Amino acid sequence: RGANFTMEVQQLFKNLRKEAECPLCLETVEDPRTLPCLHSFCLLCLDKHANYARRQLQTAIKCPVCQASFQIPEGDTFGGLPASFHLNRLVDLLALRDGSTESQRCGSCEENNTATHYCFECQSFLCTTCFEAHQRFKATKGHRNISVKNLQADDVDELIRRPVMCSVQYHQDQPLEYYCKDCNVCTCIKCSVVSHNRHTMVDMLKAADEQKMQIDETLKKVKEEVAIFEKKMKDQTEFMDKNKTQISAAREKMNETVDDCIRLLTEHKTIMNAKFDEIDQAHQKAHATHLENFQLAITQLGSSLQQGENILERNINAEILQTKPVIIRRCEDLLNAIKPKIYKPPRVHYVVEKEMDILDRVVVSHTDPSLTLIKGLSGYATEQMETHFTIITRDSEESQCYDEEDHIRCDIRNCTESDLDADVEFENDGKGCYTVIYTPYRVGLYEVKIEVNGQPLDHIPWRVQVIPHLYQLNFGFGSSGNRPGQFNGPYDIAVSDKTGTIAVSDYENKRIQLFDCEGRYLREIRLRSNCTSLDFTKSGHIIAVTPGDVHKMSLFSEEGQFVEYIDNEHLKLPFHISIDNEDYITICDRERNEVIVISPDRTELVTRITASECEQSLTYAIYHEDTHRFFVSDFKANLVNVFDEGGKFLYEIGRGRLLHPTGLAIDKFNNLIVCDTGNQRLKIFTIEGDLLSVTEQFFHTPYFVAVSKEGDVLVTVYEKNRIFIFQ
Repeated sequence: RGANFTMEVQQLFKNLRKEAECPLCLETVEDPRTLPCLHSFCLLCLDKHANYARRQLQTAIKCPVCQASFQIPEGDTFGGLPASFHLNRLVDLLALRDGSTESQRCGSCEENNTATHYCFECQSFLCTTCFEAHQRFKATKGHRNISVKNLQADDVDELIRRPVMCSVQYHQDQPLEYYCKDCNVCTCIKCSVVSHNRHTMVDMLKAADEQKMQIDETLKKVKEEVAIFEKKMKDQTEFMDKNKTQISAAREKMNETVDDCIRLLTEHKTIMNAKFDEIDQAHQKAHATHLENFQLAITQLGSSLQQGENILERNINAEILQTKPVIIRRCEDLLNAIKPKIYKPPRVHYVVEKEMDILDRVVVSHTDPSLTLIKGLSGYATEQMETHFTIITRDSEESQCYDEEDHIRCDIRNCTESDLDADVEFENDGKGCYTVIYTPYRVGLYEVKIEVNGQPLDHIPWRVQVIPHLYQLNFGFGSSGNRPGQFNGPYDIAVSDKTGTIAVSDYENKRIQLFDCEGRYLREIRLRSNCTSLDFTKSGHIIAVTPGDVHKMSLFSEEGQFVEYIDNEHLKLPFHISIDNEDYITICDRERNEVIVISPDRTELVTRITASECEQSLTYAIYHEDTHRFFVSDFKANLVNVFDEGGKFLYEIGRGRLLHPTGLAIDKFNNLIVCDTGNQRLKIFTIEGDLLSVTEQFFHTPYFVAVSKEGDVLVTVYEKNRIFIFQ
C-alpha cells in the first residue's frame, strides 16, 4: 500500500522519478553506473548496449545522451564503472513512495522489516516495532522522527542529504565522518583507527570543501568553455545569415549581369532583324522592278508580234508592202534594245565574328573579402619603375588563408588619362599572400582598385601619386688637356644604339673622341676644323658637323675611317644635327635660321621650319617619333618651341623657366630633358611642357645631352672639360 503524500510531495517524487530514469530503458535505474562523460544508466542496459555493439563488430559504444565514445571493457560488462551515489539515494527515496517489497528496510533490527520511520539523530530507518521501542527508551525518546507516510518536501531533501553509513562489516551503524588523503576514501571513526592508522586523516566536511573548490574551479573553466561555444554558435548563426546575404547578393549580381546580357542580345537581335527586313525589302523591290521590266518587254514584243501576224494573216499585198519597213524597224528596235537581266539577289549570310562569352563563375571560399589586408601600398611611386605591394587574404577569424578558387583583381589607372593603365602582374605564394607588381607609365595621379572574389574592398580606392624619376649622378670622366681622354671644350655628345659607344666632339682640340659605356678611352677621329655636333646613324657610322670647313658635314665609320663628305644644296651653315631611327637628319642651320630635315640618302629636302625670330639663335633640334613633333631650343628667346611634322608651330615650353637653353633629349620615360645652360642645370619637362624636376646646381655649362639605350643620361660640361653620366 502506497503512502498518503501531499500534492507537493507527489509532484516532488514525480520529478525525482524523472531524474532517476534510465535514458535507455526509460525506467527507474537499477544498479546505476556512471560513464566517464558523467551520464548514468542501468548496468544491465549498458551491458546490452555493449553486446549489441559487439554483434556489429564494434569495439566501442557511444553515450546515448552526448554521443561520447568509450571502449567496451573486457568481459563485455560495465560493472567496473563507479555507481551513482545520487541515483542510488533517489532510488531509496522512490522505494518509500512505492511501498513495494524493495522498499527501504529497517536498519535497527535483524528481521529485515520494511521501514516506516526515520530518525534524524540516529540516522537510521526504523520499522514499526523498532520505532515503538525507540519511543520508549529514555535516551531516544526525544529524537526527531518522521513517518515515511507523511513526508514533507523538506523531509525529502533531508533524507537525500542524510549521512552515509559505513559499509564495512560491523561498522554499518557508523556514519562516514573522515577522509583519508592517503587512500582517497571516506571512513568512519572505527575505520580511521583500525584500517587507516597513521594515515593523513581530515574531517570529511573540510575535505569536501577543499574538493568543492577544485570542482568549482574546473566548472568555471567548463562554464567559460560553454560560453565560448555558445558564442561560436551565435557567430556560426551570424556567419550563416551573412552567408545567405552574400549568396543572395551574388545571385542578384549574376541575375543583373545575365539580364544585361539578355537585354543587349535582345537589342542586338532587334537591330539584326531590322537589318534582315531592310535587306529583304530591298531585294523584293529590285525583284519587282525587274519583273516590271520583263513584263514591259514581253508586252512590247507581243504587241509587235501580234501586229505582224495580223498583217501576214490578212495577206494584202499593198498592206504588206506599205507596213513592211515599219514592222521590220520596230521589231529590230525591240530586238536590239537592252534586254532586261535576271535579278540575282546577293546571298545573305549571318557571320559570327565574335561569340559573346560570359566570363563569370561562382567562387566558394572561406576567404572574407572585408578582412583582406593590404601591405606596402605607398602613396607614391616613380614613373616606369617597378613597384610592388601585397594583398593578404584572411578568413572570418582574421587568420591568413588561401583558397585556389579565390579571384583577386587589381586595376591601376591614371585618373586623367583613361588609356594609361599600369601593367599589373601577380605573384601567388599559395598561402594567401599575393604580391602585386605594377609599373606606371607616366607621371600623374593613379587610382588603385582591388576586388576579392568580386567584392570591392571597403577602404578603396587608393590614390598613388607617380612622381618623375630623379636622376642621380653615377660617374664622370675627362679632364683638361689634349691627351687621349682629355678635353678642351667638350661640345656635343652621342651614344650608339648599336654598340653603346660614346662619341664626344672635343671642340678646341678639333677631334672626336670615342669611349666605351664605362668612359674608357677607345680612339679619336682627327678633324680639320672645330666640330659643333655629331650623331650616330642607324648603321653605326658617325656624322660630324664642322661649320668652319669647306665640307660642312662628314661621314666616318665608328673605327674612325673617313667615308665621305656630305654636301647638300639646302645647307648653308649647319650648327647641330640629330638623326632619328630611320636615318632622317634634322639640322639647325644658323645662317638660314631654320630647321631642315633631309632624307636618309642625304639628297632630298623633306621639311623646312622657320623656328626662331632671333638671328643665329637655334642651337638644337630633335624629332620625337612617338608624337611626330619637332622640339627646337631657342637660345636667345630662352624657350623651346614645338612644331608638328609639317612645320606648324604648336606650343612653347619653358618661358620664364629657361635661360639660354641648348641641348635637348627625350629620355626613356618619354620626357624632355633640356640643358638650361644659363641656369647651370638640367630641367625635365613632360612632352606637353609641364616642369617635372630640376637637377642640382653643380654644372657650369651643360651644353649638350644624350640618352643611352639603357636610359642613362650623358651631359657635356664645356668649362669643366668633363662628361657626367646620370642614372
